[in-house]
Order: sequence, then structure tokens, then C-alpha cells
Amino acid sequence: MCGDSCSECCSGSALFVFNGVDLVCGIALTVYSLYLGLNHYAPEWLYAPILAVGGLLILSVLMSWCGASNRSCSVCLSLSSSLLILLALAELALAVVIFTQGATIDRFLRQHQQELKITDDQLRRLEEDKFIPAYGLLTLFVMEVLRFCCSSELHRARRHRKYHYRQLSALRDLDDELLTVKKEKVGAK
Repeated sequence: MCGDSCSECCSGSALFVFNGVDLVCGIALTVYSLYLGLNHYAPEWLYAPILAVGGLLILSVLMSWCGASNRSCSVCLSLSSSLLILLALAELALAVVIFTQGATIDRFLRQHQQELKITDDQLRRLEEDKFIPAYGLLTLFVMEVLRFCCSSELHRARRHRKYHYRQLSALRDLDDELLTVKKEKVGAK
């Protein structure tokens, strides 16, 4: 029983930290994708998925915090965990797309350099730094896997604790019934 309490505390604390980092990353991805999209610095096939991942990351964090902070909302932890699986796969896929489409991104930037009003130096910097978001997405992928583990463990520990409380309550009821039967037998003699 003590192990479950420790497990619940540790996984809850780790989940809180991961949620904080993921919230900051979700907001950063959302702002970054809006910046790319509104300024037409990237094609729609690139910034729209980044926006979706950022928004889903924020939603997942809010559900996770709700489930972690309130035992009666533990179902939010399992919903958040399910969303995390999809989110981690989307982050991994998006990172792979960015890595494999580097030449397409460079071509887009060169073709639209005048429209984007970027100098040759800015273009060179953008071309050099085009993979930074992909590295960030890979880091987020690893964090989502860790957050999934923490969220699942917290949900499991709470269910296990609830099961033990129910068993304890059933034992108390049986104890009360035995005392009542014993008193009736003593009173009947």
C-alpha cells in the first residue's frame, strides 16, 4: 500500500513537470506555426500540422492537469493518455516530414524570397535552421512517451488504491456482521 502511495506521488510529480514543459512547448508551437502561416513563411502543408500539434498538446496538458489534480476526474488521465499516443505519433511523423522535405523547404523559401521580403542573409539563416523544429518535435516525442508512462501509472495507482479501499470497506462490513451474529448468539443463550 505504501508503494502505491509513493508511486502515485512520484508519477504525479513527474506528470506535473512534464505537463508544464509540454504546455510551454504547445504554446510555442502554436505561436510559431501562426507566425509561419500568417507571414506565409512556410507552405500550408508544413505550418497547419504544426498548429494542430500545438493545439492538441495544449488540450492534452489541460486534460492531464484536470485528471491529476482531482481524483474524481481521473478519467481525464486516460483520455489524455489516449491523446498522447496520437500526439506522439503525429510529432514523430511531422519531424520525419521536415527532415525528408528539407530540399522542398529550401526551394519554397528561395522561390518566395521576394514575397516573404527576406534578405539573402535571412534566407541563409532560415535554410541552416530549418531542422530545429524537427529536433524539437523529436524531443517532444520522447517527452510524450514519458508523460504517457507517468499518466498511465498515476491512473493505475489511483484505481489500485480505490480497489483497496473498497476491499477494506467490505472487510469492515463483514466484521460488523460477525459482531452482530456473535451478539445474537450470546443473547440467545
